[in-house]
Amino acid sequence: MLLSRLLAVLLFGLALPVLAQVNPLPAPSPLDAPPKDAIETATGIHYKVLKPAPAPVVHPTGDFVEFSANVWSADGETRINGRQAGKILVSMRRLANDQPAMVRIVKSTPIGETRRWWVDAERMKPGYPGMPDLPHVFDITVHGEKDPTRAPPDVAAPPEDAIRTASGLAYKVIERGNRAPGHPAATDHVQVHYTGWTPAGQVFDSSLFKDRPATFPLQALIQGWREGILLMQRGDSFRFWIPGHLAYDNVPGNQAPKGMLVFDVTLLAFGPMGSARPPLQADGTEAAPAADAGDGSAQ
Repeated sequence: MLLSRLLAVLLFGLALPVLAQVNPLPAPSPLDAPPKDAIETATGIHYKVLKPAPAPVVHPTGDFVEFSANVWSADGETRINGRQAGKILVSMRRLANDQPAMVRIVKSTPIGETRRWWVDAERMKPGYPGMPDLPHVFDITVHGEKDPTRAPPDVAAPPEDAIRTASGLAYKVIERGNRAPGHPAATDHVQVHYTGWTPAGQVFDSSLFKDRPATFPLQALIQGWREGILLMQRGDSFRFWIPGHLAYDNVPGNQAPKGMLVFDVTLLAFGPMGSARPPLQADGTEAAPAADAGDGSAQ
């Protein structure tokens, strides 16, 4: 799964995370209004093509669309740095609740094309937390459509090239995030997107069914997750084959499937909770592959 590789609070109605410290990018000009040669759409949003799409031209029509973005507000502030953020995979249906203009510009950009979009302040609403009442400029590249909950072809068993640990955990690196160095600590909270399947290919849980990434204490997770996430860096996407004894076989009362389970996990952020400036929002917690609440671990 390719998902956004981001750090702290959530932007655009809890659908797109944004970095707490966004590295500034040189702002294009103009920012406050589209230039005269920009093309106006039927909905009143303007754009210019920066890099044309290859033929044949195809527009995204599905729910989950993968794209990259650089975003500035008209005061010159960089709101999303695409190099830091990486590719973003998000549900258009959920994004439409808070950012209908964002959905329009993504779905109006052909796959493989890069466009610069000018969105006035009114069309940005409802907007994201702390959003200035200003126009925004988006450089959007649409990469394609994906169904991130579709079972991969290797869920039945770990493939030969999977890495195996002494505990029995198997994993593969799906994509490196090219983030800052460092791994989570065992006591950290982590923010992830994830999907879980049975070996038969049935999806039984996914953060993508919810409105935001999942955030939870690493110590509360099943043993296979605790071991696996410590191997990851910010932005990495891994696939884990977790044998039953590292998953839910020994967790009484849990309704999750027993036996080996397969998870695709993208690590978005990690850090301690309770500090004066925590790197994760406390209100971002979602349901997660946690162990039984009574003992806090899955042995």
